[in-house]
Amino acid sequence: MSKLAVHFGAGNIGRGFIAPVLEENKYNIIFVDVDNKLVSKLNLIDSYIVSNFSKQTSDHISVSNFSAIELDNRDELKSALEKADLITTSVGPDHLVNVLEKISSAKLEKKVDFIAFENKYRASSSSYKEAKIEIDNLNVIDAVVDKIVPPQLHDSIDVTVEEYGSIILEDKGKSPLEPSEVVSYGDYEKEFIKKLWILNGLHLQLAYFGLSKDKEFIHQLFEDEKSIEFSKNAIDSIGNAYLSFSKETKNIDTYKEKILERFSMVEIKDSLIRVARNPILKFSKSERFHGPFHILLKENLNFDTFQEIFHLLQNFNYENVDGFREFKKLFENGLEEFLLTYWEVDSDLEFYTSKLK
Repeated sequence: MSKLAVHFGAGNIGRGFIAPVLEENKYNIIFVDVDNKLVSKLNLIDSYIVSNFSKQTSDHISVSNFSAIELDNRDELKSALEKADLITTSVGPDHLVNVLEKISSAKLEKKVDFIAFENKYRASSSSYKEAKIEIDNLNVIDAVVDKIVPPQLHDSIDVTVEEYGSIILEDKGKSPLEPSEVVSYGDYEKEFIKKLWILNGLHLQLAYFGLSKDKEFIHQLFEDEKSIEFSKNAIDSIGNAYLSFSKETKNIDTYKEKILERFSMVEIKDSLIRVARNPILKFSKSERFHGPFHILLKENLNFDTFQEIFHLLQNFNYENVDGFREFKKLFENGLEEFLLTYWEVDSDLEFYTSKLK
């Protein structure tokens, strides 16, 4: 008996990452999207190609078990939702409440799993709470997702993505997706912090370091020895912070090496200006920079790259970075005021200032 997945978001991530996983798990897929032209294109074809690249190889897979409906087509959407076994999203976290409102219009007669494949802490459950809607028979599962989808150079349904991909679902005793090279089940809190600190945190440090060296893309940081050394030192420090935080006994060297390999690929065309944007969020308390930095300071572990980035934030002109002018104002009243009001270090003020001066 075939299974049905309704997936909100027919963009590059939905088509290039989530749909192949759903098809591999023997789901028929109904894409739901606000873009009527994209919906029409999908309904005019029988299949599309996902091209996967890595440092060593490239391959192509075909996705074929799909159809598409417009988000505003209430009757078709309601009918699809009432037949669904699984509802998933890749629409961006700001649109999840709207998706849940759409789901609430349907009457779910059987248990249906809901997974938001979004880059946000507990995107599925936090958006459900935010929506303040009770949806009978909806089983909410949180996921940590990781996949680089580079800018697409063509207006095509076909998608080019990196070969690596990871979906870690919170282990709640139910398995809507079979474990595989991509899909696994685990401790959500640890896995989210691991990705936030090691992958996103390194990403952020490389963006600000690279921009200070007049580089444009992440992969360019793997073309000279000084930048390579900075990258390795940064990920080692972040990794040490994560191990101290998580009490993890499992070796993470392979995970770190894979991240460095992925970032070094020319094909990802990862813009440093894009990665650096919104610094007020990304450098905030307990986020991808401050979280590991705090542990390194407390545990007296090496934090050289963090200190270098912190000094750059105060002294380098990043005015082309979206949001940096507002962020820089946080330093206007001096280091102590920054630490007290932004990082809320309170009783640790003297400790922080002694380390950062």
